[in-house]
Amino acid sequence: MKHSLCSLHTALFLALGGLPATFPDRACAETAGYYIGIDTQALVTSGTYKDLPNPNFNRLTFLLAATSAYVPGLEPAGTANFAQNHFRTISAYSYSGPSNTPAIQITGSNNRIPELVSGQHALTLGPASTGLFAGKLVTARSGEPYSDMRWWTTDDLNQPTRYGPGSPEWILFHSNADTRTNSLRGAVVHLELVSKTTGLHIGTKDALDVLTNPGDRYNMGSGESFRFAPVFWVDGASTPSSFSATFKLVDVNTGEGRTPIKESGLFTLNFRVPPEPQVAIAPAVHLNLPLATAGYILEAAPSLDSPWRSVSVPPGSQTGDRQTVTLPAIGNVRVFRFRKL
Repeated sequence: MKHSLCSLHTALFLALGGLPATFPDRACAETAGYYIGIDTQALVTSGTYKDLPNPNFNRLTFLLAATSAYVPGLEPAGTANFAQNHFRTISAYSYSGPSNTPAIQITGSNNRIPELVSGQHALTLGPASTGLFAGKLVTARSGEPYSDMRWWTTDDLNQPTRYGPGSPEWILFHSNADTRTNSLRGAVVHLELVSKTTGLHIGTKDALDVLTNPGDRYNMGSGESFRFAPVFWVDGASTPSSFSATFKLVDVNTGEGRTPIKESGLFTLNFRVPPEPQVAIAPAVHLNLPLATAGYILEAAPSLDSPWRSVSVPPGSQTGDRQTVTLPAIGNVRVFRFRKL
């Protein structure tokens, strides 16, 4: 997932409700990795509990921004990238049990970062060399998925004069059928620590520790537009191991008789200290093949007398009318041939 959303200075047409996709006169804008908003979807829309009341209705919600960059030179096909921008809820209450007598749970199977579907188990904690966190292993924005620990409000995207119809930010804000567009105006949102692994610390750019014990709360900001960037860290001498922290979002503003927005479900962030990197040589076979092989099939066998099996040819590097492809080495000996169909 990329979070850098660069747009052109000129306008292009994006078929999104028949609206022209106009871009402000700016070279590049960015979204954050995560957003805080309000879930306004009244009913569950799919699955076993379809049409039941949404247990997250009018609750604070922690959102992953699933975004793609606009790629200049690929229009109109390139527009399909950021046209898919949307939010994924990471702090949902969920149902369990039979649909006629369901039980509401304060968390759900996808309430974790990294997401289960990604196959990525945790975010890497790497060394910091300068500043407050020098000598410690910390989270840092990098090419690793989910590593952008900037938490903004959805209101930040609601700037019509800057992010016009069809822009990447506009698409993200109005995704999910406009069910994440309610303003946080009047809210004072705290991050409450529910639990964490011993040895994991939670800080900000200005403080090493802002949440220490379960029940501790940190004021992330108030009103419709605030930005928060937590720093998760462990001691620089930590051995390879896993860490996690579980949170919920709480609106604490009860001033002047105000009813706070309902708190979010629980969500967990997972981290790891990786082992030292090691270089390994992967055995491989490089084949130089003609580009044009119509009417023939590539086959392989462990010996000339063994049964031959077809081989799928991966994309290779082209030189003239030939290409070099790389296949994994299987066994001590492997022979190849083209068989005419």
